[in-house]
Amino acid sequence: MMYGGGYGYDDFGVDRSSWSDKSDAALRRERRADGLFDAFLKECGELDSTDKSVFPVTKEIVGADCHLTSACYTSFRKRVMEKGCKVKRREATPAERQASGDTRRGKLYVISIVCPVHPTKAADAKAKAELAAAERKKKAAEAAQRKAEKEQKEREDRERMAKLQREKVRERYLSIVGEGGKDDELKHKQPSPDVKKSTLDTFVNVNVTSEALLQHAKSVHDLSTIDISNSIREEERQLMAELRKKHAKEEDELRSKMRLKQSGLIDNANTKYDDIKAKIEKECNKKVVSPSDK
Repeated sequence: MMYGGGYGYDDFGVDRSSWSDKSDAALRRERRADGLFDAFLKECGELDSTDKSVFPVTKEIVGADCHLTSACYTSFRKRVMEKGCKVKRREATPAERQASGDTRRGKLYVISIVCPVHPTKAADAKAKAELAAAERKKKAAEAAQRKAEKEQKEREDRERMAKLQREKVRERYLSIVGEGGKDDELKHKQPSPDVKKSTLDTFVNVNVTSEALLQHAKSVHDLSTIDISNSIREEERQLMAELRKKHAKEEDELRSKMRLKQSGLIDNANTKYDDIKAKIEKECNKKVVSPSDK
């Protein structure tokens, strides 16, 4: 049963919010790795700082017998990078696993450290690396901005040319169909997007093809037929509504007339029955109970 959900409690109601993600054994191995790294830095510091051929120095310092958990490796890697060094790790070979004496089933790693420059120059090297990274990031952002501006300009040019093409097609279309097709053209003229015009548009030679004219004529025709269908459907709806209203009135009048006729016929039948009953009573001098007397 869940007691605490995501508030630091496990499935058994135990508050683990203040518990460390590193065991004592894991911390001991991390401190050992830190000591090995410090010893490596000391070795690098004893090298000739003026001899550029010495660096970078790479050395495997943490073996498979010093397993770092994920949390410990993150902390260790952060400390190494703060000193201006780099961390590399590879999976231990079967022989290295066996030699380590570690029986865990998970992967074991061997960690290498790269000291790119003399430790006394590490701070300057790190600052230069960060500056270079910032410069690369800045150039990448500027390149992305230039690309976006170029794409925006190309998109605007395409939209402007498309608009100019549509205008020229309409002009040519109207010159062919004359006044007879002007109403349909104006009625179905599609609103154009707001596109920035260029002063050079006047000098652009737009070729209006027969395919473009036929496509425009087809578009105007299709929109006209849609309008006709919509108009007829609306007219039909109104006429049917009026017809139903008229029929409803006639039906009410007919029902009233039939009810009145029914009432008259029933009255006649009742009168006829009363006459027959009177004759029978007179003839037989006997009381006959009519349905209306019950």
